[in-house]
Amino acid sequence: WSHPDQLSMRSCTLDSTPPTKWTPWVYNHEVLVEADAVAHLRRCGKTYKIPFDVVLLGVVLAASFRASWLQQRTRHFYKGGTDEDFERKTDKMTMPLTFYAPMRDGDLNDTMVGLFSDWRDLTVPCSSLVGLLGFCLDLADLIRHRRWTIFDPVNNAQNILVNILPLDEEVRGEQFLQTRAHEYGGRRGSPNDRRRCYKAAHRPMRLTLEQEAPDAWWISLDLNADHYPTAWCRAFAKSLTQTIKDLKSRPMLPVLRADWASSGGTRPGAMEAQVAQT
Repeated sequence: WSHPDQLSMRSCTLDSTPPTKWTPWVYNHEVLVEADAVAHLRRCGKTYKIPFDVVLLGVVLAASFRASWLQQRTRHFYKGGTDEDFERKTDKMTMPLTFYAPMRDGDLNDTMVGLFSDWRDLTVPCSSLVGLLGFCLDLADLIRHRRWTIFDPVNNAQNILVNILPLDEEVRGEQFLQTRAHEYGGRRGSPNDRRRCYKAAHRPMRLTLEQEAPDAWWISLDLNADHYPTAWCRAFAKSLTQTIKDLKSRPMLPVLRADWASSGGTRPGAMEAQVAQT
Protein backbone atom coordinates (compact mmCIF):
# COMPACT_ATOMS: atom_id res chain seq x y z
CA TRP A 1 0.00 0.00 0.00
CA SER A 2 3.01 2.31 0.03
CA HIS A 3 2.68 2.76 -3.76
CA PRO A 4 -1.01 3.46 -4.47
CA ASP A 5 -0.22 4.40 -8.07
CA GLN A 6 0.81 0.77 -8.64
CA LEU A 7 -2.32 -0.78 -7.16
CA SER A 8 -5.37 -1.94 -9.08
CA MET A 9 -8.56 -3.81 -8.26
CA ARG A 10 -7.53 -6.90 -10.19
CA SER A 11 -8.56 -9.16 -7.32
CA CYS A 12 -12.14 -7.85 -7.32
CA THR A 13 -14.92 -10.05 -8.69
CA LEU A 14 -16.17 -7.47 -11.20
CA ASP A 15 -14.70 -9.21 -14.24
CA SER A 16 -17.91 -10.53 -15.74
CA THR A 17 -19.73 -9.73 -18.93
CA PRO A 18 -23.22 -8.17 -18.87
CA PRO A 19 -26.02 -10.76 -18.95
CA THR A 20 -27.45 -11.51 -22.37
CA LYS A 21 -30.44 -13.48 -23.59
CA TRP A 22 -28.23 -16.19 -25.07
CA THR A 23 -25.03 -17.55 -23.56
CA PRO A 24 -22.29 -17.11 -26.19
CA TRP A 25 -20.06 -19.82 -27.55
CA VAL A 26 -16.40 -19.54 -26.57
CA TYR A 27 -13.76 -21.37 -28.62
CA ASN A 28 -9.99 -21.67 -28.61
CA HIS A 29 -7.64 -21.38 -31.57
CA GLU A 30 -3.87 -21.85 -31.47
CA VAL A 31 -1.23 -20.75 -33.97
CA LEU A 32 2.38 -21.93 -33.89
CA VAL A 33 5.06 -19.47 -35.02
CA GLU A 34 8.37 -21.24 -35.38
CA ALA A 35 11.68 -21.67 -37.19
CA ASP A 36 12.13 -19.21 -40.08
CA ALA A 37 9.22 -17.00 -38.98
CA VAL A 38 10.75 -16.57 -35.51
CA ALA A 39 14.19 -15.91 -36.99
CA HIS A 40 12.72 -13.28 -39.33
CA LEU A 41 10.90 -11.51 -36.48
CA ARG A 42 14.09 -11.54 -34.39
CA ARG A 43 15.98 -9.88 -37.25
CA CYS A 44 13.27 -7.26 -37.60
CA GLY A 45 13.36 -6.57 -33.87
CA LYS A 46 17.12 -6.20 -33.91
CA THR A 47 17.02 -3.93 -36.96
CA TYR A 48 14.32 -1.62 -35.61
CA LYS A 49 15.39 -1.81 -31.93
CA ILE A 50 12.14 -3.45 -30.77
CA PRO A 51 12.00 -6.34 -28.26
CA PHE A 52 10.99 -9.62 -29.88
CA ASP A 53 7.85 -10.11 -27.81
CA VAL A 54 6.65 -6.62 -28.78
CA VAL A 55 7.32 -7.34 -32.47
CA LEU A 56 5.30 -10.55 -32.20
CA LEU A 57 2.50 -8.75 -30.37
CA GLY A 58 2.60 -6.02 -33.03
CA VAL A 59 2.07 -8.40 -35.95
CA VAL A 60 -0.67 -10.26 -34.03
CA LEU A 61 -2.56 -7.02 -33.33
CA ALA A 62 -2.02 -5.81 -36.90
CA ALA A 63 -3.42 -9.10 -38.23
CA SER A 64 -6.39 -8.69 -35.85
CA PHE A 65 -7.05 -5.20 -37.17
CA ARG A 66 -6.88 -6.48 -40.73
CA ALA A 67 -9.27 -9.36 -40.00
CA SER A 68 -11.75 -7.01 -38.28
CA TRP A 69 -11.44 -4.51 -41.14
CA LEU A 70 -12.25 -7.26 -43.66
CA GLN A 71 -15.19 -8.44 -41.55
CA GLN A 72 -16.66 -4.96 -41.38
CA ARG A 73 -16.14 -4.47 -45.09
CA THR A 74 -18.07 -7.69 -45.80
CA ARG A 75 -21.01 -6.46 -43.72
CA HIS A 76 -20.87 -3.13 -45.52
CA PHE A 77 -20.99 -4.93 -48.89
CA TYR A 78 -24.06 -6.97 -47.92
CA LYS A 79 -25.82 -3.75 -46.94
CA GLY A 80 -25.36 -2.48 -50.48
CA GLY A 81 -22.27 -0.33 -49.94
CA THR A 82 -19.21 -0.12 -52.14
CA ASP A 83 -15.58 -0.83 -51.27
CA GLU A 84 -14.60 2.77 -52.03
CA ASP A 85 -17.27 4.14 -49.70
CA PHE A 86 -16.24 1.76 -46.91
CA GLU A 87 -12.53 2.62 -47.17
CA ARG A 88 -13.38 6.31 -47.04
CA LYS A 89 -15.50 5.95 -43.88
CA THR A 90 -13.55 3.23 -42.04
CA ASP A 91 -10.07 4.70 -41.81
CA LYS A 92 -9.60 4.44 -38.02
CA MET A 93 -9.97 1.59 -35.54
CA THR A 94 -9.07 1.05 -31.90
CA MET A 95 -8.53 -2.02 -29.74
CA PRO A 96 -8.93 -1.83 -25.92
CA LEU A 97 -6.42 -4.09 -24.18
CA THR A 98 -5.67 -5.18 -20.63
CA PHE A 99 -2.01 -6.19 -20.18
CA TYR A 100 -0.30 -8.40 -17.67
CA ALA A 101 2.44 -5.85 -16.92
CA PRO A 102 5.58 -6.38 -14.79
CA MET A 103 5.57 -3.83 -11.99
CA ARG A 104 9.07 -4.13 -10.50
CA ASP A 105 9.38 -0.36 -10.15
CA GLY A 106 10.12 -0.09 -6.45
CA ASP A 107 13.48 -0.01 -4.72
CA LEU A 108 15.28 -3.38 -4.84
CA ASN A 109 12.27 -5.04 -6.53
CA ASP A 110 14.61 -6.60 -9.06
CA THR A 111 16.32 -8.56 -6.28
CA MET A 112 13.09 -9.91 -4.77
CA VAL A 113 11.24 -13.14 -5.46
CA GLY A 114 7.52 -12.61 -5.87
CA LEU A 115 4.61 -11.94 -8.20
CA PHE A 116 4.78 -8.25 -9.03
CA SER A 117 2.75 -8.29 -12.24
CA ASP A 118 -0.55 -6.47 -12.40
CA TRP A 119 -3.17 -5.54 -14.98
CA ARG A 120 -2.86 -2.30 -16.93
CA ASP A 121 -5.27 -0.91 -19.54
CA LEU A 122 -4.11 0.36 -22.91
CA THR A 123 -6.06 1.37 -26.03
CA VAL A 124 -4.14 0.70 -29.25
CA PRO A 125 -5.14 2.86 -32.25
CA CYS A 126 -4.73 2.08 -35.93
CA SER A 127 -5.52 4.07 -39.06
CA SER A 128 -5.20 3.85 -42.82
CA LEU A 129 -2.28 6.29 -42.63
CA VAL A 130 -0.14 4.02 -40.43
CA GLY A 131 2.22 1.52 -42.02
CA LEU A 132 2.99 -1.86 -40.50
CA LEU A 133 6.44 -0.80 -39.28
CA GLY A 134 5.07 2.45 -37.88
CA PHE A 135 2.37 0.51 -36.05
CA CYS A 136 4.97 -1.77 -34.40
CA LEU A 137 7.15 1.22 -33.48
CA ASP A 138 4.18 3.07 -31.96
CA LEU A 139 3.22 -0.02 -29.94
CA ALA A 140 6.80 -0.40 -28.69
CA ASP A 141 6.81 3.27 -27.69
CA LEU A 142 3.53 2.89 -25.77
CA ILE A 143 4.89 -0.08 -23.83
CA ARG A 144 8.40 1.31 -23.33
CA HIS A 145 7.08 4.54 -21.78
CA ARG A 146 4.25 2.73 -19.97
CA ARG A 147 1.52 4.89 -21.44
CA TRP A 148 -1.21 2.82 -19.90
CA THR A 149 -3.74 3.38 -17.13
CA ILE A 150 -4.53 1.54 -13.93
CA PHE A 151 -6.82 -1.44 -14.38
CA ASP A 152 -10.51 -0.53 -14.55
CA PRO A 153 -12.53 -3.38 -12.95
CA VAL A 154 -15.89 -2.03 -14.18
CA ASN A 155 -15.16 -1.95 -17.91
CA ASN A 156 -12.53 -4.68 -17.95
CA ALA A 157 -14.90 -7.34 -19.25
CA GLN A 158 -15.02 -5.53 -22.60
CA ASN A 159 -11.23 -5.46 -23.01
CA ILE A 160 -8.97 -7.98 -24.71
CA LEU A 161 -6.75 -9.61 -22.08
CA VAL A 162 -3.12 -9.97 -23.23
CA ASN A 163 -0.55 -12.17 -21.48
CA ILE A 164 3.01 -12.67 -22.77
CA LEU A 165 4.99 -15.59 -21.33
CA PRO A 166 8.58 -15.66 -22.62
CA LEU A 167 11.24 -18.11 -21.55
CA ASP A 168 14.38 -17.14 -19.69
CA GLU A 169 16.82 -18.18 -22.44
CA GLU A 170 19.90 -17.59 -20.29
CA VAL A 171 21.51 -20.59 -18.63
CA ARG A 172 21.55 -20.12 -14.84
CA GLY A 173 24.40 -21.68 -12.96
CA GLU A 174 25.92 -24.70 -14.67
CA GLN A 175 22.81 -26.74 -15.48
CA PHE A 176 19.52 -24.88 -14.99
CA LEU A 177 17.71 -23.77 -18.16
CA GLN A 178 14.01 -22.95 -18.20
CA THR A 179 11.99 -25.15 -20.54
CA ARG A 180 8.37 -25.89 -21.38
CA ALA A 181 9.03 -29.28 -22.94
CA HIS A 182 6.82 -30.84 -20.27
CA GLU A 183 3.90 -28.70 -21.46
CA TYR A 184 4.36 -28.80 -25.22
CA GLY A 185 6.33 -32.01 -25.73
CA GLY A 186 5.25 -33.70 -28.94
CA ARG A 187 2.76 -31.03 -30.01
CA ARG A 188 4.97 -29.48 -32.68
CA GLY A 189 4.42 -31.38 -35.89
CA SER A 190 1.49 -33.35 -34.50
CA PRO A 191 -1.87 -33.30 -36.35
CA ASN A 192 -4.35 -30.63 -35.36
CA ASP A 193 -6.85 -31.66 -32.71
CA ARG A 194 -10.49 -30.68 -32.65
CA ARG A 195 -11.30 -27.11 -31.71
CA ARG A 196 -12.30 -26.78 -28.06
CA CYS A 197 -15.50 -24.83 -27.39
CA TYR A 198 -18.01 -24.27 -24.63
CA LYS A 199 -20.81 -21.91 -23.64
CA ALA A 200 -20.07 -19.27 -21.01
CA ALA A 201 -19.96 -15.55 -20.33
CA HIS A 202 -16.59 -14.38 -21.63
CA ARG A 203 -14.67 -11.25 -22.59
CA PRO A 204 -14.32 -10.66 -26.37
CA MET A 205 -10.86 -12.26 -26.49
CA ARG A 206 -8.09 -13.59 -24.29
CA LEU A 207 -4.75 -13.53 -26.10
CA THR A 208 -1.73 -15.46 -24.81
CA LEU A 209 1.72 -15.43 -26.41
CA GLU A 210 3.74 -18.27 -24.89
CA GLN A 211 7.26 -19.31 -25.81
CA GLU A 212 7.86 -23.05 -25.99
CA ALA A 213 11.49 -22.92 -27.14
CA PRO A 214 13.96 -20.34 -28.52
CA ASP A 215 12.57 -20.99 -32.01
CA ALA A 216 8.88 -21.54 -31.23
CA TRP A 217 6.03 -19.39 -29.90
CA TRP A 218 2.38 -20.40 -29.45
CA ILE A 219 -0.38 -17.85 -30.02
CA SER A 220 -3.48 -18.93 -28.11
CA LEU A 221 -6.79 -17.13 -28.64
CA ASP A 222 -9.87 -17.73 -26.50
CA LEU A 223 -12.60 -16.07 -28.53
CA ASN A 224 -16.17 -15.04 -27.81
CA ALA A 225 -18.00 -16.08 -30.97
CA ASP A 226 -20.45 -13.17 -30.61
CA HIS A 227 -17.53 -10.76 -31.11
CA TYR A 228 -15.09 -12.89 -33.14
CA PRO A 229 -16.87 -15.63 -35.14
CA THR A 230 -15.02 -18.45 -36.85
CA ALA A 231 -14.99 -16.51 -40.14
CA TRP A 232 -12.98 -13.80 -38.36
CA CYS A 233 -10.59 -16.44 -37.00
CA ARG A 234 -9.92 -17.81 -40.49
CA ALA A 235 -9.26 -14.28 -41.74
CA PHE A 236 -6.93 -13.67 -38.79
CA ALA A 237 -4.86 -16.80 -39.48
CA LYS A 238 -4.46 -15.79 -43.12
CA SER A 239 -3.69 -12.18 -42.23
CA LEU A 240 -1.08 -13.21 -39.65
CA THR A 241 0.92 -15.16 -42.20
CA GLN A 242 0.80 -12.30 -44.67
CA THR A 243 1.57 -9.67 -42.02
CA ILE A 244 4.79 -11.46 -41.03
CA LYS A 245 5.81 -11.54 -44.69
CA ASP A 246 4.87 -7.87 -45.17
CA LEU A 247 7.02 -6.80 -42.21
CA LYS A 248 10.01 -8.27 -44.03
CA SER A 249 9.34 -7.27 -47.62
CA ARG A 250 6.97 -4.28 -47.41
CA PRO A 251 7.13 -2.74 -43.90
CA MET A 252 5.61 0.55 -45.07
CA LEU A 253 2.42 -1.15 -46.29
CA PRO A 254 -0.63 0.36 -44.49
CA VAL A 255 -2.19 -1.92 -41.91
CA LEU A 256 -5.79 -1.23 -42.94
CA ARG A 257 -5.85 -0.12 -46.55
CA ALA A 258 -3.53 -2.84 -47.75
CA ASP A 259 -2.87 -3.67 -51.39
CA TRP A 260 -4.71 -6.98 -51.10
CA ALA A 261 -4.04 -8.06 -54.68
CA SER A 262 -0.24 -7.91 -54.45
CA SER A 263 0.21 -8.62 -50.72
CA GLY A 264 -1.80 -11.83 -50.75
CA GLY A 265 -4.96 -10.55 -49.06
CA THR A 266 -8.49 -10.47 -50.36
CA ARG A 267 -9.12 -8.24 -53.36
CA PRO A 268 -11.86 -5.58 -53.09
CA GLY A 269 -15.17 -7.09 -54.08
CA ALA A 270 -13.98 -10.68 -53.59
CA MET A 271 -14.67 -11.07 -49.87
CA GLU A 272 -18.27 -12.22 -50.46
CA ALA A 273 -16.97 -15.10 -52.59
CA GLN A 274 -14.62 -16.16 -49.78
CA VAL A 275 -17.44 -16.04 -47.22
CA ALA A 276 -19.65 -18.09 -49.48
CA GLN A 277 -16.97 -20.77 -49.76
CA THR A 278 -16.55 -20.99 -45.97
